[in-house]
Amino acid sequence: MSAIPLHPSLQKLAAAHRRRLRLLGLLFFMGMAGILVFMMSFALTHRDMVNLLIFAVAGLVMLPTMALMGGLLWYLERWRTRRLNAANRVLREHTPMSARLAPTGLANRVGTLMAVRPETRARPPSTGAVFALLDPARHGDRAPRSELTVQLYCAKLEPGQELVALRDNGGALLGKLVALDSHRRQTTWMTAAALGLTVLGMVVLAVLAADNYREYQRLNQAQRFAVASENWPRTAGTVRDASVVTSRIRRGKTSVTGYRARIDFEYVVAGTAYHGDRLSFCQPPSLEKQAVETQMTQYPTGARVEIRHDPADPARGVLEPGRAEACEPLLVAAWRELLLSLGLLGLLALIGVVAVWEFLRQRRTFRALANPR
Repeated sequence: MSAIPLHPSLQKLAAAHRRRLRLLGLLFFMGMAGILVFMMSFALTHRDMVNLLIFAVAGLVMLPTMALMGGLLWYLERWRTRRLNAANRVLREHTPMSARLAPTGLANRVGTLMAVRPETRARPPSTGAVFALLDPARHGDRAPRSELTVQLYCAKLEPGQELVALRDNGGALLGKLVALDSHRRQTTWMTAAALGLTVLGMVVLAVLAADNYREYQRLNQAQRFAVASENWPRTAGTVRDASVVTSRIRRGKTSVTGYRARIDFEYVVAGTAYHGDRLSFCQPPSLEKQAVETQMTQYPTGARVEIRHDPADPARGVLEPGRAEACEPLLVAAWRELLLSLGLLGLLALIGVVAVWEFLRQRRTFRALANPR
């Protein structure tokens, strides 16, 4: 802390900043503790080695995360302290001038752009209009929406100079003087970057939504084939091989190994030989490998089996017809994933529309400020 006491108006800002940092730290550590408690209870309830390992790894990852968060809070405290000390020097080293701050309608996370209109000529006037970029409004504060009469403290009315504006109610506004062109370029670049990231996210979500839609369509078609296969013609076939194939299936927030029986068989329809490996159209993977191996014992290699085949496409054969109800949970899961991806895509599209509208509004405002009537 500076040896020079802060101006009373800056003391209010310092106290508010400390409260925000303490609240942020409290919320972060409570959130981390809640995640750890949830993962611990989940791992101990299921008593699964995979979940226990995930809990252990998450605990190890959270330790450096908490250290990084502590470092970030320390950095924010130091940065704000230096900012307030610099403003304190401006207040003590320079003589105030009466000025009016008029809102331009441009405000974002960088700050609020205000037009500066000095009411005194104690200092040499600058060439052209003067603009101030005030620090962004914090939680509980509001950006100025109407013209303010303030006591303006700054070295001179030139871009790049730090300023402090004292309001009639004793509040302090911190900021700096900026050139309109440079601020326009900075704002345009930030808006374009945000729009570009939004478009990139939309492309990724569109690809994901298309993949989810194809998966839903595939499962829906498999269910229709399962219903129709009960009435398909029969033919004799021979089992050529039986094996267990694995896949990753979701279980809560993790994924586990699933098992499914693959039965290779061949059959003849109208003198033409066909090969297939479809046990049933709706065959969700199982978590129990032994159950799948038991199912495979019904189809030993070389066994004669009955095959149902699609009369419109004899190459589409199946060992176990029907069982359409097995497709329902798969369809529900695919439908949820599709809705989630479409919802996120729609949200990003809405954000993109807002970003484009804001970009056009900013451009009109900058043109009006650069060419006042």
